Amino acid sequence: MPRMNANSLFDLVRKGLKTKGFLYVTIGNLINAAMGGIFYLICARILSVTNYGYISYYLSVGFFASSIAILGLNTTVSTFYPKEEKDDLIRETTLITFLLGLIIGLVSALIVYFFPATIGSNNIYGLQFSMQWLLKGDIEFVFILPLVLGVVVYIITYARALGRREYKRFFVIVTSVRALEITFVVAFYLFCAFSGYFLKDIGKLMLLAYIVPLFIVSYDYFKELVSVRKASFYFAEIRAKLTFTLHTWGMDLAQASRTVVDKIVIGLIFGLLYLGTYNLAFQFLVILLIIPQSLLWYLLPEKSAGVIRREVEIIGILAAVAITVLGITLSPYFIEWLFPNFTDSIPVTQVISLAVVPATIASIKSSSLLSEERSKIVVVGYISALAVDLLGIILLGQSFQSVGFAIAFLLSQIVLMVILLVLPSEKFARLINSGKSAVQEERMKS
Repeated sequence: MPRMNANSLFDLVRKGLKTKGFLYVTIGNLINAAMGGIFYLICARILSVTNYGYISYYLSVGFFASSIAILGLNTTVSTFYPKEEKDDLIRETTLITFLLGLIIGLVSALIVYFFPATIGSNNIYGLQFSMQWLLKGDIEFVFILPLVLGVVVYIITYARALGRREYKRFFVIVTSVRALEITFVVAFYLFCAFSGYFLKDIGKLMLLAYIVPLFIVSYDYFKELVSVRKASFYFAEIRAKLTFTLHTWGMDLAQASRTVVDKIVIGLIFGLLYLGTYNLAFQFLVILLIIPQSLLWYLLPEKSAGVIRREVEIIGILAAVAITVLGITLSPYFIEWLFPNFTDSIPVTQVISLAVVPATIASIKSSSLLSEERSKIVVVGYISALAVDLLGIILLGQSFQSVGFAIAFLLSQIVLMVILLVLPSEKFARLINSGKSAVQEERMKS
């Protein structure tokens, strides 16, 4: 590898800033995260902390259920389509995710109906079995099925664009869905405010405003679904890549801990009040994680196609450092100014900002390993991070509440980064092999 100096680093940065595909993905993710954050921030502005946690809980359940239904096929499409350019892979992915979305969405709705989150509890045994929500008219659980299916079709739609390296199309998809969501939210809110109708149902209308755009921007998905052929039901392309798909599925499920599983656990065990405090901080993290998310989405199809983008990796790491500093220094002023009811979220936001750099390095390494079809290492890393996150939430949350949740997330990202850097290294492989040899020699002596 050539030696890096200041001039070569500057040249790489300048070259990276001229890479259109990366710019489309990054700017698309920036708008997606910013406007997605606006959706949550509008909720935080007009709802109480508990009701804000209430909305967060439902969306988190829907997101996690959709990650089960997707079966890791979004990553499979982004990895293998650039290499093989087989339309049958996209067609089979569309069919199986639609069927799984319907089934898992229905099951998730029933689970949420019977096991609602508590309003406020710091008791690990505070789970309930209740039908009270339906009896008192709270019917948000009926939104779970369309939410799960909507997220599934949306993710496969933009994965299809990434797999075909249609980065401009990806930009249009992810920005359009957020623009429509904000439009619906504002329209519903103004209607309720000026007419006086449905004021008590504003939370339900916000869920609806989130769901409908997912279907509107997923025209390509349904167009592909209509073109499904009889041969697609054999899923030959998916079965040929089943090992890789299952590994990435495990990675996606573990990765969901960063955005949804932690919120489900917090809502069920600690209550919606603490969830509301933590989730506002997490919305800032979603914006801060734009760079690592963009790196993974852009670098994976590029590396799978045999294109090296070292300049993009350097830009990503430098940006992550700058973003961390901004998150720590500016979040107190921003939260106090816009969300005075959420001042408890300030230290949570500062702690969670420290996770941006390890998350960025992990995304870069993940793209390399997945493009090389070494998905087993990646899934080990993400499952380990999930275990650390959930265990940390339960242990640290009892003493430090929302700050403990943030510390758990930070530790999970550090663990993920270390595993992805260490396990594939030649030194680690030699260490393992030497250890095995030593064990064999001891056995032979005995």
